[in-house]
Formats: sequence, structure tokens, C-alpha cells
Amino acid sequence: MSLEMLNTIASLLTVTIVATTALAALVQMRHLRAGNQINAVLTIGEKLGSRQFSDALTLVNSRMEELLADPAFRDHEIARFRQAPPPVASESHLEMHRAAIFVGNTLDEIGLLIKNRIVDPRLMVDQYCAIAIGAWKRLESYTALGRDASSAETWDNFEYFAVLSEDWLRRYPSTYPRGVRRMELHNPWSIAERGERGVVA
Repeated sequence: MSLEMLNTIASLLTVTIVATTALAALVQMRHLRAGNQINAVLTIGEKLGSRQFSDALTLVNSRMEELLADPAFRDHEIARFRQAPPPVASESHLEMHRAAIFVGNTLDEIGLLIKNRIVDPRLMVDQYCAIAIGAWKRLESYTALGRDASSAETWDNFEYFAVLSEDWLRRYPSTYPRGVRRMELHNPWSIAERGERGVVA
């Protein structure tokens, strides 16, 4: 075998080894990314499922509208948004402030991860679109107050998360995969019958 032939074979082998190594690295990076995605999704799930988030969201859902109607609460929040010394506030006002900030900041952080593709947007909106939309609606007036008071884009990543979630639900009104058969469910405690008997749940 000639020297030229040996050089050609050696070059081909080198190219093959380099290509194989590059392919293996790509596969490994894909597995690493999938692992990171899983960890991120689980961490986010733990935070959104935590007692602290649940309690804060419950408070926002039940009392935010009522407290926003109170000028004293609005004055307190305007001062906070402007980073000025706030007026003396009642314990219920402080509790709502903490709850609103916790919920808004948590969802804003998730929106930031989605925007920068640290987590897969499809995974997030598929799993948490209802939380994002519901919380945004409850905090919409509060957010508008904050943006008006401070001229800052308060919770723009949270807004982005909510917009993606609304668009997702318009496109996929059901999270169940299309074309896959459903299980037959039979409710033994018929709600229709309860309504006919005048029973209020």
C-alpha cells in the first residue's frame, strides 16, 4: 500500500473520529439539557405547590379587589412602588402587600426563565397556564397602579407568561392530546340530579 493511500485512510479515519466525537457531544448536551429542564420544572412545581405560595395566592384571590377599593391601601402601595416611606398601614394591608409581591415576583421569575429559554415555554404554559392567567387577572389593577405610580415595567415577565398562557389556551383549549381516545367516566353522584332536587352544593 502506498504512502499516499495510507495518508488518505488516516485522514478519513481522523474525520470519522472527529465527527463521531462531535455527535456524541451533541447527544450528551441534549441529555444534559433535558436533565436541566426536568430539574427546573420540578423546582418550579415545588415553589408553586408550596404552602407559602398557595396561602399568598388565596389571599390575593379573596381580598385584593376589596383592599384596592380602600384609598389607604392604595396610598400605602403607591409609596412602596415609589420607594418612598409608606404611611402607617394596618396588618391586613401589610399582609396583602407581602402576598401580592410574593405571587407577582414568583410568576415574574418564571416568566424570565421562559423568556430566556432557560425552561421550555411549552412545558411551562401547558402545566401552569391557569395559575398564570388567574393570578394576572387578580393582580392586573394592582400592577396598573404600580406602573402608574413608578413609571416602571412592573412584572413585565409575569405579563409575558400570562400572554403566552392565554395564547396557549386559545390554541389548545384542552390539554389532552388530540386524536387520543378518552376513558369513559361515570359520576355516581349526578350533579344534574342534585340541581333538579334543588340541592345546592
